[in-house]
Formats: sequence, structure tokens, C-alpha cells
Amino acid sequence: MGRPRPPQLLVLTDDARIKGYVHPVRMALLQMLAAEKRTVTSVAREMRVHPANLTHHFKRLARLGLIRLVETRDTGRNLEKYYASAARSFVVRPRARSPRSRQALALSILRDNLSAAIDRIRPAEEAFALLASARLRKRDLGRFARRLQALVVEFQRADAAEGRSYSVNLSLYPDDANTARPERVRV
Repeated sequence: MGRPRPPQLLVLTDDARIKGYVHPVRMALLQMLAAEKRTVTSVAREMRVHPANLTHHFKRLARLGLIRLVETRDTGRNLEKYYASAARSFVVRPRARSPRSRQALALSILRDNLSAAIDRIRPAEEAFALLASARLRKRDLGRFARRLQALVVEFQRADAAEGRSYSVNLSLYPDDANTARPERVRV
């Protein structure tokens, strides 16, 4: 009997948890631990780093309640500790911040998530990227934001017990590019 799946979503509202979450390595760890329980050593092997480089990240995530120890195995030589993510995905909703700092926080989270993905992607895997700019009237901005949100909900509903884990990273933000030409990259 496998472990129960973690809740679909955990909303992070306090500064300590947000600060602990918003780090490329920890975001990558949470994604791996949402898919299956893992040891520090197995994660380090996949990330191609020494386990000592990850130990402090695991400790911080556990202290913040973003991961938890779910199993301990005595192998005779050592004690293997298996950790799992507290949720399948996380949403950051800071309580009291200025609108400008909320925007900067949102974009920095997306940047960190993409940086972590760049470090983890393997040559044979598929990735899809689309970057576009357009001038929008204020009334259209909300409509596009709702459609993007609906797309994310549809994506999360497709979540299956098996298969490769994928992430969607969407943003809609002011841009001074003044161009409406889309850039499309399929790798």
C-alpha cells in the first residue's frame, strides 16, 4: 500500500514559508518530492550534487512544514529517511505587501521556477515555450488573466497517478517592448 497522495494545493501566506519556498533548489526539491517519496541521497544523485549540498534545504523545508518525513528504513548500515512534499503544488499569497512588491514577488517566483527547471531538464525531454507581447486595453487584461487561470485549472485536472511530471509557468505583466509579435520556441 503506497502513501496517500499529498493535497493538491497548499497556499503559502506567511513570510517565513514564502521565503523558504522561493528558492530555485527548494522549488525543484518540492516538485520531486510531490511526485514520490525520496531520500536526500536519491535527490542529490538525480540533481548531480553531493547530498551535503541539499541537507540544509531539506531541513528548512521540513521546519517550515513544506515537506515531512514519511518513512524511515534501517538498512543495517545506516538509516534511510524518506521525505514527501506537503502538497502537489503551492500558491504564494502574501498577506500584507504593497502592490509593487507583490508583482515583483510573483515574477521572481516564476523566474526561480524556470531557473530550477533549466538546471533539471534532460536533453531528450520535450519543452514548449511561447513568449508574446501585445498592447491591451484595461478591460481585456482581466479577461486574459481569467482564461490563463482556467487553463491552469484544466492542466491540474489532467494530473494522473503515472506519467512524467510537467509544470506550467504563466505570467501576464506590463512590458515596455511595444511589440505584438509572438516568439515561439519548441524544443
